Amino acid sequence: MQRITLSGVFLALTCLGAAPALAQASKPVDYGLDPSYTVYDGALSYLLKSQHKNGGFGQIPGQPPGEVGITGLVIKGLASAPKEFQAKAKPAVEKAIGFLLKHQQKDGSFTQQRSGLSTYRTAIAINALVAVDRKRYAEQIKKAADWLKGDQFDAEEGVAEDNPHFGGFGYDKGGKKPDADMSNTLMAIAALRDAGVKPDDPVFKRALTFLSRCQNSSETNPGVGKLKPKDDGGFIYDPGLSRNKSGMIKNADGTLSFESYASMTYGGLMSMIYTGVSKDDARIKAALAWIKANYTLEENYGLGIRNKDPKAAQQGLYYFYHVFAKALATLGSKTVETKNGKRFWAQDLLSAFAKRQQKNGSFVNPNDRWWEQDPTLVTAYVINSLNYAWPYIPRK
Repeated sequence: MQRITLSGVFLALTCLGAAPALAQASKPVDYGLDPSYTVYDGALSYLLKSQHKNGGFGQIPGQPPGEVGITGLVIKGLASAPKEFQAKAKPAVEKAIGFLLKHQQKDGSFTQQRSGLSTYRTAIAINALVAVDRKRYAEQIKKAADWLKGDQFDAEEGVAEDNPHFGGFGYDKGGKKPDADMSNTLMAIAALRDAGVKPDDPVFKRALTFLSRCQNSSETNPGVGKLKPKDDGGFIYDPGLSRNKSGMIKNADGTLSFESYASMTYGGLMSMIYTGVSKDDARIKAALAWIKANYTLEENYGLGIRNKDPKAAQQGLYYFYHVFAKALATLGSKTVETKNGKRFWAQDLLSAFAKRQQKNGSFVNPNDRWWEQDPTLVTAYVINSLNYAWPYIPRK
């Protein structure tokens, strides 16, 4: 791992055989007994059993029980559970909130032992607090959102608009090391939106500059520095090229291009909508064209190509599922256009989960990059993904 991320803790097992064939949108699969409840209840039960006595979830090796980012992700999932599961989830949420709030600092951020993750942790804490009770935790949410706004790379940190990192968010605060990336940025944008920041706020206008530079579309992205968009409509991790080493394409004119991949593309689509970009905008259409051409839930598509290793396509699989569900729920349609026709995306996601769930209800990834062998983190991704997908799962 380049640095541990909450996607990374977040971008950051055995897959039990090949996933079942995906259903065509025109004819939803007849599941008989709806499996969504079985999958959800198993995952929820596992998470409830994994809560520590101090209320936290997850753990950094060698540190006391409980990890702020993972705890926030679990809280967000439990607090947003479908009504059938809310009573079961509520006691764990109340206990976990106490653990989370103990880690808010005087400046509004949420931090813990391991450095470099304050953007992730603060963003996820905002998501969690808003999901539990926006009014009750209004003061804590505002302080965290104000800190997160100040975490953006812009003129206040001496980062000019012609800098590839301008408008983005990264691991290091205060402009000491401008090194923005799509994963930190999409988490920050979602948190600020949850906190009530309006699309016309300058923080989102600056973020849109960064997002556009991450998109492989020369129509809307002229490139910055040595970067030349590959023109497939998808998104890359980092227009500054500082950590974007894999999948590098050296062009004849001395510029560099990079392969798009799924988790960043769905995250980029979601983030652009959050920043106020119209669904009729060329950037949204380009992202949807990439999705249409590369739709699959068998892998985090593009990572295998970037790393020239098919196994790499399983890296960050559950992080991908999370942004996949969130992005498509944001679009608000039960179906998505693919090269094989319209698909019920939420049903496809449920099929992927049903095939991969462990006997104890948890989920894990055999590829351990980005903490995805941690069953608490990965199962929290699944719960949150199902929450977004729940209204869009075809039912009788």
